Amino acid sequence: MNLKKTSWNAFAATVRFLLKIIFVNIYHIDVQGQENIPEKGSIIVAPNHKSYFDPPLVSIAFKKRLVHYMAKAELFKNPFFAKILRICGAFPVKRGRVDQGAIRTAVKLLKNGHILGIFPEGTRIRKEELGKFHSGMASIAMLTGTSILPIAVVGSMTMPKRGKNLAILVGKPVQVNKEKPDSEKIKILNEKVKSEIEKLIKDYNNKQ
Repeated sequence: MNLKKTSWNAFAATVRFLLKIIFVNIYHIDVQGQENIPEKGSIIVAPNHKSYFDPPLVSIAFKKRLVHYMAKAELFKNPFFAKILRICGAFPVKRGRVDQGAIRTAVKLLKNGHILGIFPEGTRIRKEELGKFHSGMASIAMLTGTSILPIAVVGSMTMPKRGKNLAILVGKPVQVNKEKPDSEKIKILNEKVKSEIEKLIKDYNNKQ
């Protein structure tokens, strides 16, 4: 038994449990669409990004599975914080360039049946509309033939203040064929995932 891996998984599970207590009881978060999350096997989680709280919020929807997020390299400069991030499954990616090391890590995680978390907008977008999607998510999905799980985060932009609605909406997986990515294929896949997230948000808001 890998005791180090077991202890890390136990710590991550404890963190998710505590976060769930905080968010569900204080912020009354509404989680919908958990039936769309596969119980096993690899998938790419693609949420919109409004707040620093988004990664732990999205992770609440994944009860027993750890989401390995790509996180900007700057967050790993503090050794203590970097250790916490790694224990929780995150790994660094250098923004503004093609980070081959991060891509290799992502591909390895998917090949080993894990969940990869990528915010396709690349950074927090402090407005209601979704920002432009970068190429990383679509490229990795096509290189590995991994489905993408669109996720809409609603209401996190006002955190830590309590807003009226705070929800995590999990859409149906977008199937992706394993093929060599090019600019046109990336554009089409990005638009597909983006439209799914926008639809989740629109449908949710129409019911409020």
